Amino acid sequence: MSEGKYDHKTVEGKWQEEWAKRGLDQTDLKDAKRPFYNLMMFPYPSAEGLHVGNMYAFTASDVYGRFKRMQGFDVFEPIGLDGFGIHSENYALKIGRHPKEHARITQENFYKQLHQIGNMFDWSKTLETYDPDYYKWTQWIFVQMYKAGLAYKAKSEVNWCPHCKTVLADEQVIDGKCERCKTEVLKKELEQWFFRITKYAQKLLDNLEKLDWVEKIKASQRNWIGRSEGMKLKFGKYEVFTTRPDTVHGATFLAVAGKSDKFTGEMVKNPATGVEIPVWEAEYIVADYGTGAVMGVPAHDERDMAFAKKHKIGMVEMEPDESMRKYGEKTIHFHLRDWLISRQRYWGPPIPMIVCPKCGWQPVPEKDLPVLLPDISDYQPEGNGKGPLAKHPEFYKTTCPECGGEAERETDVSDTFLDSAWYFLKYPSVGNDKEPWDGEITKKWMPVHMYTGGAEHANLHLLYTRFLTMALHDLGHVPFEEPFTRFFAHGMIIKDGAKMSKSKGNVVNPDDYIAKYGADALRLYFMFLGPVDQGGDFRDAGMEGMVRFVNRVYKLFALPEAKSADIIAAEPRLIKKVGEDIERRHYNTAIAAMMEYINLINGVGGWMRGQRENLAIMLAPLAPFLAEELWYRLSHKDSIHIQAWPKYDPELARPKQGVIVVQVNGKMRDRIADGPDVEQRALESDKVKEFVGEAKYRTIFVPGKVINFVINGK
Repeated sequence: MSEGKYDHKTVEGKWQEEWAKRGLDQTDLKDAKRPFYNLMMFPYPSAEGLHVGNMYAFTASDVYGRFKRMQGFDVFEPIGLDGFGIHSENYALKIGRHPKEHARITQENFYKQLHQIGNMFDWSKTLETYDPDYYKWTQWIFVQMYKAGLAYKAKSEVNWCPHCKTVLADEQVIDGKCERCKTEVLKKELEQWFFRITKYAQKLLDNLEKLDWVEKIKASQRNWIGRSEGMKLKFGKYEVFTTRPDTVHGATFLAVAGKSDKFTGEMVKNPATGVEIPVWEAEYIVADYGTGAVMGVPAHDERDMAFAKKHKIGMVEMEPDESMRKYGEKTIHFHLRDWLISRQRYWGPPIPMIVCPKCGWQPVPEKDLPVLLPDISDYQPEGNGKGPLAKHPEFYKTTCPECGGEAERETDVSDTFLDSAWYFLKYPSVGNDKEPWDGEITKKWMPVHMYTGGAEHANLHLLYTRFLTMALHDLGHVPFEEPFTRFFAHGMIIKDGAKMSKSKGNVVNPDDYIAKYGADALRLYFMFLGPVDQGGDFRDAGMEGMVRFVNRVYKLFALPEAKSADIIAAEPRLIKKVGEDIERRHYNTAIAAMMEYINLINGVGGWMRGQRENLAIMLAPLAPFLAEELWYRLSHKDSIHIQAWPKYDPELARPKQGVIVVQVNGKMRDRIADGPDVEQRALESDKVKEFVGEAKYRTIFVPGKVINFVINGK
């Protein structure tokens, strides 16, 4: 490799191989002195493999992890695949490939790509949700929840996606559509398995206050949990929850859940007025939300008004009356509903339950786990309310674990969000097949110190994971209530001002860019787009600019030794800024500061060895391959990635005090130090007093640069 040209293909290939040989990124989980669990949100591998959004998020997380390692922490950064579920299954169905075979091909491709991006993944601790060694414990968790009364089967009106041919949890329905395929969701009454997340509604709400999470995520969860205080009122045999008991005398009808709008023929008394009002079935009422019945007050609710006008129901104009609270009892209601676990699909862990005509529902004995997902050829969903496993008596016919009589297995599989609600617990215990997780290791490494992921999962993955952790804590399985001490939400990457999509032809494939420009240039460009929590706009012209920056850095290390007072003065300020910016995930300004510093070095034409070492170390979290190569060129045998973050003298790292030019009528009369009370200090200058005197003036102030006193009349 020539001194002037950086050959990313040779460098990256060499160090990938060398790091693997050294086991550089394998963490000693047992003997670690300062554990730091740095985790990124579980990726589900897309059909095309690693996409640019994955790499952006993974890079943002990895930069932070590498930085913490240089600060002296033992950093654990694992990786795996959330490969069960509708997302992978739908694509396998589309191309006519068995989901199991598709998972094998996707895993191989995804892991190959992940090796190229420069992350410090501990490849000795990978896991995949479709591995029986993993889903054995997913099923074990289901059994624990059932034994604790937190899992139950019930008939309920549920969300049904006609395209995916399965039920969906409320959180998987966005604006009335399936969050996966965007198909309009229907309502069906089916018997399904649920987890009692509502039992933890108040705790889920209360614990938000002690979490070091971004406020928008906490606000989203508060809204979804939806705590409201109100009253229960009796309308004959019906009980109604309302937050506005002061409007009860304006109720002119009662609405109960129904598949269509129709009058039931029933009349009930309004408890406040004694007037008989009609009971209607209404589509807009959710059966298991609240009490399933709502008092219709057209004068105070737009939806009630629209219903009343449509069906010619009367309306009572009135003023709210606080005294009406005497007609009911105070109560608290939550918007949150129980977590629907069942899925009528093939690609998921079979729900480990058995139904016996005599004994009813029984959990599969723990010694018989896992209940293996059978290899079948007719794995396509049919949309009849049952999963493909229901067509296979060789799977579902079994014996009752209680009485030994004939019984049947549950043929639904569990929601993929259950798979991903506990994976963080398994990573440090991968390889332990005797228990779901090692107690001592779990206590040492958890809760997760830093979790990075997308804000769009606030009411899906994050809420479910918090609930499951609380339940496992209460059952004595983990020593903490919350899974993630800190959560950082990254922004989204767009391309040339537009959201990426295949139809627009603007999808960025990281493979192409890594091959052409190198992983480091792509990592640096991602992180230079803006603060990580805001995302950024990917433009090819900017990518070219980052490649030029990489080459400039590489050439910089060929410059001769030279001592410069300017570089000596600038270095401590740079170390301070880069460290602080990385800590707060403002990687873009850290890179910008290094760019300025490099310009200074080029202007001088040389620099000292210690300055080269410190710059290489500061680059290492962002550009790990380049930094390692520069470290090697400085004749070091050990890795740059186990070096300590550079230290600096706080006094020397103080920002240079700026100078303010003082003008009178646009002419410079003095210079003063920047800082507080600029105008007062400027007017106290003898050089300025001479020209301003007692005259009236107006002030023009450009912060950090100039203050101009314009004398009236001039």
